Amino acid sequence: MVCVDAGALSSQPVRSLPVDLEELSIALEAETADLRWYFDVQTGEVLLVTHEFEPAEHGGLTITEIESEPQRFVRIPPGNPQRVIEDMQAFVTSLGDAKLQESLELALSASRPERRFKTALSWLPERQQQWHVWHREQCQQRALAWLANQGIVPTARAA
Repeated sequence: MVCVDAGALSSQPVRSLPVDLEELSIALEAETADLRWYFDVQTGEVLLVTHEFEPAEHGGLTITEIESEPQRFVRIPPGNPQRVIEDMQAFVTSLGDAKLQESLELALSASRPERRFKTALSWLPERQQQWHVWHREQCQQRALAWLANQGIVPTARAA
């Protein structure tokens, strides 16, 4: 699997922490700087801070507390909009079907490549599902790399 640079590994000691990898993946893929995502290194919780943030839903934790404790609440960087296109290109090269590869490469070389790629796959439900599974795995690998950079090994989060 291909992983995006996680930066140099942290000098922090490695420790286990329950983390929702799906939620962290979403935060790492969010392409807007308007959404502020934080990771609580004490609890493993992923926090989305917006004007609708409710302290009562987070044990009374306020936005001011989150933003004033960078050692505990690590800011999750906004995603790179080009990354999804790079994922699509990598997915295309992984396919064994030359005709489909050619069609998807054409879609990715046109204007609005993400939309054209998704439209092309919408005609092939099995390949569309294959893309979603493949992309989810890529996102989770990036989340694991980001956690490793923070010195954290994720464990399953209780439901």
